[in-house]
Amino acid sequence: MNTDGNFWATIGAAGIGGIIGVVGTIVTALINRQQPMAALVDARIRMLIEGYERRINELQGEILRLEQKVDALTHELELTRANSPLGF
Repeated sequence: MNTDGNFWATIGAAGIGGIIGVVGTIVTALINRQQPMAALVDARIRMLIEGYERRINELQGEILRLEQKVDALTHELELTRANSPLGF
């Protein structure tokens, strides 16, 4: 019986088993990491969208105020023209 051959075969098999275990652990860690990473990206995108929606609402409010101001000024101009002795 050759104990040297059995020793190296056992060490080789243990090394290969260890490598497979390490690779499996890395793959599992990467798979488990994708879910939190996706949640983080989703949260960031949601935050950006909410910020843009808030800014759009603010701009729409400003546009409405400006339109009202233009309407008021146009009305005042029409009244001034109507009351002008020259008619323009």
